[in-house]
Amino acid sequence: MSDTTNLVLFAILANFAYMAALALVAIGLGTLIARRRERFLLRKRRETASSDGARIRSRITRMARPTLLMTPTKQPSFSKMGGRPELPEGQAWPFGDKLPLSFLTQIDLAEARAAGGPDWLPEDGRLYAFYDEPRMDCADLVRVIHSREPAGEPAPYPYEVSPKLRFTARPIAFLRLQSVPSLDWLGVDVRELDDNIDLDELANLPNEPFGDELQHRVGGYPSEIQEEQMALTCERIRRGRHPYEDEEPTQAMQRASKAWRLLLQIDSDPGLKMNWGDGGMLYVFIREQDARKGDFSQTVTITQTY
Repeated sequence: MSDTTNLVLFAILANFAYMAALALVAIGLGTLIARRRERFLLRKRRETASSDGARIRSRITRMARPTLLMTPTKQPSFSKMGGRPELPEGQAWPFGDKLPLSFLTQIDLAEARAAGGPDWLPEDGRLYAFYDEPRMDCADLVRVIHSREPAGEPAPYPYEVSPKLRFTARPIAFLRLQSVPSLDWLGVDVRELDDNIDLDELANLPNEPFGDELQHRVGGYPSEIQEEQMALTCERIRRGRHPYEDEEPTQAMQRASKAWRLLLQIDSDPGLKMNWGDGGMLYVFIREQDARKGDFSQTVTITQTY
């Protein structure tokens, strides 16, 4: 083979090696750029998730409202759960469709306001709450009576009320705590949130102030057992619609739902012989404008169980 041929072959091999080296460098640079881009996108997702998480936490904190935990007391008190209601003279025991209702609780509103309760409740008078046997879509499952008349002697139970619905008496006092809304109450769709957001941490915020306490409460936000936008459920029921319809709520319905407030939350309580389903809760809601007027005739009750 001539020297010229050798030189040509050498040049071809050298060029091939050069091109191969360039290809390897390009691959290496491409991999490095891809990795850096991946790290950049991951960092941005984490920053976005952190920002979204901080924004939601800030919104939850900003919307905090006072709530009164109804705690047992040994002091004499008009406010109590269970037992027999001290109805004012002339106030008849309320009935459902056929049978008399069962007594749940009575609350001195002056005591509640003095304890730092919701400012949309009347400053005086008394509330009496009675429970009806559950019926499908029953808005008045809990009947609330407001009276400014003096309390009377404990009224005897009508004989028709089942013994299992005659709850044990417990005097109560009020402990003011801060209540914050849940993701459900805020209408946050967790499916649209980044996977890096700590949903457990955000979901636990509403229950943190109460720990393991039974949650018999006045005011604040509900501690939902199941996923549900309760304010919208209340608005649908009061409009005569199915509470869990699939149709998206109108803007007018969304705006109107913001008026609903948690009036009472009654927990299942073995000590009182109260059990709603399988350890569930009763949630009694009222529109703020109705409560301010002292009109408790249009409440809505929602039941949730485990």
